Amino acid sequence: MSVAATRATFSDYRNAVDAQIELGATFGQLEDFIDACQLDDEEKAALWLWAWRAQPDDVRRSFRDAEVLSAS
Repeated sequence: MSVAATRATFSDYRNAVDAQIELGATFGQLEDFIDACQLDDEEKAALWLWAWRAQPDDVRRSFRDAEVLSAS
């Protein structure tokens, strides 16, 4: 009996990002995870924004481009 290979969906990766956020992962750790995901660049960008919006205000303010990113 063979095991069918399944590809993780975007929702699976988003849920994994959410779980890492809840466990206290740093934004850098989230970026590393997203970079390693088997997703196209647009999906990775969406995950990055998802993770970015979940960051505390002090973390978002610590980035040079934070004012541009937080305008959305």
